[in-house]
Parts: sequence; C-alpha cells; structure tokens
Amino acid sequence: MQEPNKKPYGFCDTHKWTKRSIFWELPYWKDLLIRHNIDVMHTEKNVFDNIFNTVMDFKGKTKDGLASRKDMTIWCDRPELSVDLEYQDNNIPKAVYQVTQAQKESILQWLVSLKFPDGYCSNLSRCVDMDKLATTSSMKTHDCHVIMQRLLPIALKEMLPEHVWSCITEISLLFQSICSIVLDAASLRRLEESVPMLMCNLEKIMPPSFFDGMEHLVIHLPYEALNGGPVFYRWMYRFERFLGELKKKVTNKAHVEASICQAYLQQEISTFSSFYFEREVITRRKSPA
Repeated sequence: MQEPNKKPYGFCDTHKWTKRSIFWELPYWKDLLIRHNIDVMHTEKNVFDNIFNTVMDFKGKTKDGLASRKDMTIWCDRPELSVDLEYQDNNIPKAVYQVTQAQKESILQWLVSLKFPDGYCSNLSRCVDMDKLATTSSMKTHDCHVIMQRLLPIALKEMLPEHVWSCITEISLLFQSICSIVLDAASLRRLEESVPMLMCNLEKIMPPSFFDGMEHLVIHLPYEALNGGPVFYRWMYRFERFLGELKKKVTNKAHVEASICQAYLQQEISTFSSFYFEREVITRRKSPA
C-alpha cells in the first residue's frame, strides 16, 4: 500500500522500490507465475553483442574503455585492469578477456570461411568486414543466435584463458538448454540454482560497464522456461517475421497502416473464399483433386 505523495510502505526497510506498478491493482496479478514475459530472442542478441564485441575489442562497440578502466581504479580492487586517473591515451592495456589483433583476424577469417546447410544461417561472410576487422550491421538476430549457441565456444577455445572461456561456454550452454525443443524440468531447476553463480563469475572477469539490464534478465530465464514452457511459443521470431511480411504489403507509403490493412484483408478474404470453390478449381492453397 502506498501513502499519498510518499514512498511505498516498507521503503528502505524491506525494498528499494520508489513506485508501485498500476498492474498490482489487478486482482489476479499477485497470483501470476510469470508477470512479465522476457523475450529470449532480444536478450540473447544483446548478451551476445556485449560478450562478442568486448572479447573481440571492436572499436566503438566494446564495453571496455578508458572510462571503464578509471571506474575500476576507483571502485574495484583489480589492479591488473586499473589505469591512472590522469591517463588520457585510449590505447589501454589488453585485458585477460580480450583477444590479440592476430587472434581477432583469425576468428573473423574463420567466420568468413564457414559453410552451413541451406536455411541454417545466413552468409556470415557478408557480416564481416576484413578491412576494418569488425562485424557489420548486417548481422541479424538469428545469426547471433547461431554464433552464440554453436560457434562462440569453439572460436574462443584456444584464444582465452580457461576460466574466461569456461564462463562464456556456460552462458552458451545455458541458452542452448533454454531454447531446446524438449525441456527437462530437472535440468532447468539446476540451471535456476546455478545461473546466479554464473553471473557472479562473469562479474569477476568483465568490467562493471559490461553489465546492463540484459545480463541481469538472464537470471530469470530458467524460471520462465519452467513455468512458461518452450521458448518458441514465447519469443519474438515468429512475430518479427510476420511483421516483415506485413511490411512487404505496403503499396502506398503515404498511408502505410491503411495500405497494410487493405492488402491483408484482401488476402484473408480471397483465402477464405477459395474454400468454397469446386474441387477441380486450383488455388494457391488447393491442389487438384
């Protein structure tokens, strides 16, 4: 209960929340097992971007920088990553979680040369700029999904120290388990118990600037998989693809929404009407009898 113009009841004693969501006014809200469904697709994409960009030390994308090193000098007891507060050169010393320039070139060249079965993944060679030794914006969410779960542990096996590689591999295996078609309840319960320790181990390796809201959302994914079931019923891939199909129907860019509605209604009506045709009539959804 929240008093008028005051902090919620129990503030600073039992919690630090300053506002109470209006959803709690709903009578059934307190009984819901999953109140906010976390989208695994975007969570995995953002976690992968943070890990890959920081490990590969991509300029402008990495979470490690001069400001982050100065923060560690002030707040963290990690002398191997600290720099002098008066230090102005952006060429900071390499960290244990970063690959060398030669290793970076080797990993990117390996990604360019990879071949996949049809439909498994996009052409990753288009997502790599070997001149700048960086990835491009053409790397889609599903590409990050494949690299995160299948390729990242292999690529970094011989490049990073054992404790860094094992932590990244555990995150990869975590997403593999959650994204499985068949979920094992016992395995998910073990993951739910171990994922906080996994995040703590990652905090011991990465700089504080590495962590944003997405890394903390990972802690809740095993619980949601236990109560919500397989992620392919809940993540955004199917909806993003459907929105892509709707965007293809735009014929009048001055009235985008109306153009989509008109084209979609026309498609639905024609499909519905086709079921009343004679059996010998061939349509897109009916083959000859």
